[in-house]
Amino acid sequence: MQKVKILGVGGSPRKNGNTTKMVLKALEGAGSVPGVETELYEMGGKKIGFCISCYKCLEKGYCVLKDDFHEFVPKYMEADGVLWGAPVYHTSIPASMKALLDRLGNMSLLHYLGRGKMVPRFNKVCGVLTGGATRYGGQEITLTALIHSCLLMNGIVVSGDNITGCYIGAAAWTGGGDNPLGKDNNDPEGMLCAQNVGTRVAEMTRIVKAGLTALAEELPGEYSYAWEQPNDT
Repeated sequence: MQKVKILGVGGSPRKNGNTTKMVLKALEGAGSVPGVETELYEMGGKKIGFCISCYKCLEKGYCVLKDDFHEFVPKYMEADGVLWGAPVYHTSIPASMKALLDRLGNMSLLHYLGRGKMVPRFNKVCGVLTGGATRYGGQEITLTALIHSCLLMNGIVVSGDNITGCYIGAAAWTGGGDNPLGKDNNDPEGMLCAQNVGTRVAEMTRIVKAGLTALAEELPGEYSYAWEQPNDT
């Protein structure tokens, strides 16, 4: 059986919070699919600076800023599918997650253009997850921001089967009960939707990888060549 790897990214600056709970629930769904390996990457506690447009990645092939971004890149590149989780911050994703996505996009583009190659057609299957402190607290706008990033990175975005939570990903309400400030995820429907999104991402990842393998000799090289990890990062 062909194996696939699904990476779950917890994009909250706070470790072990509601975003991580949603991503873990999605990874639980992904892991229920045969042939799937899962991994969680939490951004909480990581130091990831913002892109400064120095274009050194065009020259060197990697981002020259020295921080935790470099431990994330190989994990992302090795993954066949990605579950992106983010809390709602000011009706969008947190600044630290935006910094990571900016650098990932710029560096992966210039890494290949600087070597005279076209950018790979990564074809990573993606699902998006978010939670807000109120029921209608910007979840759909946040999911849209994540979807746009996935599309820009040649990703294939899928949703779950349970459209009652959100039809473009998984959206949860992290408030409720006696705690309206969003410290506890009290939304079973949102968690069920997250699990469902994870399952769908894993299923579609297996389909895409099987198709790429079957058509390998007929497709352009951009579908098959791998990330070239620089030796001095």
